[in-house]
Amino acid sequence: MRGVALALGGGGVRGYGHLGLLSVLEETGVPIRGLAGSSAGALAACAYAFGHKDPWKVHEAIFDEEVASLRKTGSLRTLARLFSAFRRPALVETKRVAEGLKRLFGEARLEESPIPLAVQAADLLSGEAVVLRQGPVWRAVLASMAIPGLFPPVDWEGRLLVDGDVAEKVPVRAAKALFPKVVAMDVSNPPPQEGPKTALEAALLAGEASRRRLKELALQEADLVIFLEPPFPIDTFDHEKLPLVYDLGRKRAQEHLKDIQALSRVRLKDLLWALPLPGRGPLPPA
Repeated sequence: MRGVALALGGGGVRGYGHLGLLSVLEETGVPIRGLAGSSAGALAACAYAFGHKDPWKVHEAIFDEEVASLRKTGSLRTLARLFSAFRRPALVETKRVAEGLKRLFGEARLEESPIPLAVQAADLLSGEAVVLRQGPVWRAVLASMAIPGLFPPVDWEGRLLVDGDVAEKVPVRAAKALFPKVVAMDVSNPPPQEGPKTALEAALLAGEASRRRLKELALQEADLVIFLEPPFPIDTFDHEKLPLVYDLGRKRAQEHLKDIQALSRVRLKDLLWALPLPGRGPLPPA
């Protein structure tokens, strides 16, 4: 069977670059056989699968002024310095975002998607990746985007779920379970060039370095990796950069189009993968 599955990573507003990539694949007729997304990648995957392909309309649906204002305070590291001053479970409530997701997806469920979908979140208590294949789309996306400390975790069948990036920033394994040929897109900012100025910043940098290493290991399992490579660091909540990241996603897709098309062609091992073998089945729901 021709086509590819896509593993779409997290990155806040940079995740709109995924919709740029998907628009090019649609225009050039590359069959999309599966979509796995984490955090912003989950939003892009679900939006595309259910026909919401205009990034500006998706952005309008979920835009929250309180969340957008976080960037005016500075980077996430700067915000982290303020955590001790708060006596609540999360810095920002997600009621507005949740309502926007409900309007965008309505009563749609993951298992009803015309394109196989996998939304990756993380179990806050165990740290393990939780791949959602069934359930309300809006709630799955909300869970996958719940940045710990900033947004409250989402209760899902007795588990506390948070941002999928905690477990695996680019969900390559989840995508490969949907279809054997995987194109991964990483929309991360480049690593910081300056050292920490405080002990807290040092601790946060260490956590980022660990997640970056886990991401690199995951990307090794993809057949093709596309990096957004923004020309400068783009803040997670800098929504003014939406046009830039969308166009950049399209540009990166066009640069790699020949490789994507070659990967999407039928190969002998793909036919073997499709054969019904004992023990092979769809990714079980979480």
